[in-house]
This record gives sequence, C-alpha cells and structure tokens, in this order.
Amino acid sequence: MRRILSATILILTALTASATAYYGRVVDDNRRPVPFATVYPLDSIVLGTATNDNGYFQFDANLPESGLVMISFVGYDKKTVPLRQLRGDTMTIVLHEKPIALDETTISAKHKKLKGKKKEMAQLLYKVYQQMAVDFPEHCTRYHVVSDARMTAQNSQWGAEQMIATIVTIPEAAKNGSDSVQLHAEHCKRFFNPAIRSRANQAYQAKELDARTRKYAAEVDSGVATHWALFAFGNVKYDLEKSMGDLKHWSVAAESPTELILSYKEGKNYLGIFKWSMTRNYVLNPKTYSVIRFSEHLTMDVNIPFGYRLKGQELMLLNLLNMSEEQYEKFRLRKGHVDCTLQTTYKRKDGKLYIHEKNLKTDGLITGTKKRTIPVHFKAGQRVTSVETSGVKPLKKSQITRRFPRQIVEIY
Repeated sequence: MRRILSATILILTALTASATAYYGRVVDDNRRPVPFATVYPLDSIVLGTATNDNGYFQFDANLPESGLVMISFVGYDKKTVPLRQLRGDTMTIVLHEKPIALDETTISAKHKKLKGKKKEMAQLLYKVYQQMAVDFPEHCTRYHVVSDARMTAQNSQWGAEQMIATIVTIPEAAKNGSDSVQLHAEHCKRFFNPAIRSRANQAYQAKELDARTRKYAAEVDSGVATHWALFAFGNVKYDLEKSMGDLKHWSVAAESPTELILSYKEGKNYLGIFKWSMTRNYVLNPKTYSVIRFSEHLTMDVNIPFGYRLKGQELMLLNLLNMSEEQYEKFRLRKGHVDCTLQTTYKRKDGKLYIHEKNLKTDGLITGTKKRTIPVHFKAGQRVTSVETSGVKPLKKSQITRRFPRQIVEIY
C-alpha cells in the first residue's frame, strides 16, 4: 500500500509540474532578424523549434538548467548557449555569417594549365587518385546527421525542415552503379507560417494537379529525398575517376605552401536558348595530395525569345512560389537562371577521411514578360554528429525511409 501511495504521489507530481518557458531572439552581425533558425536543447532535440520572421522563438520544456541549446542556420556558424540564460529577459543571440560558397570558386580566371603539359597534369591527377584510394574507406560507414533545408521566395521565408537521420554509405555499391547511400529518418520537423501551410495544402488539393503528379507526390517523400540527395551528391572520388581522362578541362586554380586547388570545368551552349557550366574544385594538401575540401558550382540559364505560356499545374506551382498578394492568371516564361554551390568538408578518423559537413546554396530567378520576376533561394546543410566504422552493415529494406511522419510546427 505504501508503495502504491508513493508511486501515485510521483505520478501526480509529474503531471502537475508546469513546463518552463524558454525564449530569445536570433539576429545576424547587422542586427537583422534570422527567421527559421532552428533552436533545440542538446539533451532533447525533439523539443526544438524555429524562429519566426522577426527572429523570436519560444519553447516549453522540463529540462536540467545545466543543459545547452543549439542555434543553427545554414550559412552561419552554429552557436550553443546555456539553457538557463533563456529565462527572464529576452536574450539576443548573434549568429556570425559563414559563407557557403568557397573562395576558390571565384578564382577561375587565375587558372593555369600547368605549363601547358598534359602529361604533367595526368601525373598529378593520378597521384591524387592514388591518395584517395588510401584515404577513403572501402567499408560501410554509419553517419548520424542533423540535416536542415529551407527555402526563401521573393525575400520571404517559405518554409523549413529539420531532419535527424542515420545514413549508411556502401562504397561497393557505387562501383556497380547502385545507390551507395541509404537514409533512415529518426525525427523530422517541418516549419511553416500558417498562411504558407494553407496555400501548400490548397495547391495539393487543386484540380490543376494532374493524377500522375499527385500519385508521385504520394509515393515519394520530397523531404526525405532532399536530405538523402544532399549527402549523396558530390562523391569526390567517383567524380574524379570519371573525369580525370578529360585533361583539357583540368587546370591548377591556385597553389600555396598549404593548399593546392585543382579545378575541372566544362559547359555547353545550345543555340543560346539553354546553356550551363559546371566547375569542381578539389582543395588538396600539396604534400600528401589528400582532400581537404571539395566544391561544385553549377550555373544554368534558359532564354526563350518568344516566351513559353504557363498553364494548368505549371501556373499553379508558380503561384505557390509567388509570395506577393498578386496571383498570376497569365504568365509567359522568358528567362530562367539557377546558380548552385555545394561544399563538402572532411575529417580524419583512424587514418581515413569521412564527411564532416555539407552545405548547399541555390539561387534562382524566374522572369516573365512585363518584367515579372520571382527570385527563389534554397539553402541546406548537414552536420555529422557521429561516425561508426566498425561492423557496419547495409540497412534492411524495411529501414530505408520512403515516407516518414513529421511534426508540423507553425511559426507565428
């Protein structure tokens, strides 16, 4: 009886204990608010939230006051603050900008052809490839990651998503062309303001959305696909292997006692209507030829002289990106521009190189007749929180996420 009474008291105490409110404001170096920055306690990441359009956030929790809170936003250095400082007066947290695009992507004009000798370039590339064979593991590796993705349209925040996931890489699969990256989502939050969420729901139910698109959307989880693709794209070893024979596209972008930057560049122009260019930069240790960083920069342009009239679901999707009060009933596409940069950094463990962080930045501009323009920006980042290298096996088919329940958080 005494045990039952004690247990009852404990349960009642837990039920009646009120959660503590924690709040603050996130700004950048210029004291401008940072909307949709993710905020979560390290002791319980599922309790996290995001900042609103003015940079303010609040969450309620019963946690030890000795804990830490992580504040992060793609393109800025992440910051941790003591949980106890988020009580009382509103604390202002400053995030310092950390550009996603690497400096070496802007120095293509300084490229040199290694004295114009293809033989020397071929020998250099072979040395790099040999070192990659030593540096990169041939065994399965399990990564635990926190992955953020967010989109801005016409300078207004459209939405954001944060996913905590396990990723397993299988080097052997890449050799035969199979998927070498598996993802299993563990927790996911999607952040919207109520108006955007309502528009997204209406768009999905709209009659303009054809059956094929609706069926595809129901089968493929775009959120999971985005986080998977961010980790899968930019396979530094595979990309070097398939392009190292194309010597005319290679050059030395920069050289110093601490870094050697090799650059691969190619592009196409189809009658001026569609053109693209792509640059890969390998930042290497000049003594060992080990990879320090890797970046890809892709630019695409579409120029349609007489324009292309959008209709049906094309027009509906355009209006979904259009954040202004005006909803287009007619839109003739004249130009489109996409500028995309992916950066990967590596960390050494037990003599091997493993992915440490990935960042993606995409800027797009849709231009129609009468100078109608819709700028769209997308940023995504993945931080590796732990790496397992021993005894890792591929995930079972039942573990690989296709659809995953996510918590919808409305940001006011």
